[in-house]
Amino acid sequence: MSDSSAQFRPIESLLEQTAAALGVRSVLVMRSTPTHMAVEATAGAAEVHYTVGAEGKKGAAFAEAQELYCERVVDNDAELFVRDSRADPGFAGNEDEVEFGLVNYLGLAVHNPDGSVYGTVCVLDDHVRDYTPQERARLAELRAAAERALADPRP
Repeated sequence: MSDSSAQFRPIESLLEQTAAALGVRSVLVMRSTPTHMAVEATAGAAEVHYTVGAEGKKGAAFAEAQELYCERVVDNDAELFVRDSRADPGFAGNEDEVEFGLVNYLGLAVHNPDGSVYGTVCVLDDHVRDYTPQERARLAELRAAAERALADPRP
């Protein structure tokens, strides 16, 4: 199953295919706001945790919050791979790890038609793993589809 905001309905099947092909617990499209990262599309078994509209507090905006994986992707406009958050000083004890047991992350920045950063596409898993070049390419295909959806004026 997958779910999404109206803007990303055209890529729901691709979200599901990506979750199945990579064998991950969660595939997400996240939107960045000044204070939060918001779920815009979700697929995978962890969809119960990441519902459309759910928000995570950004570490830069809330003193009690730790930096989110996706927050770093947005801030740096660059790919982020965290093999095992428990072994990463920057992410050990983060919200996804503590609340949902998701210790593995790979995310890419998603851009608006004007080139500004919209948010991310990302995958999360509950075990330590690496991603093959083919799996990384699959996530890049999902990013391209998300960017096409953002460029489509019909939500």
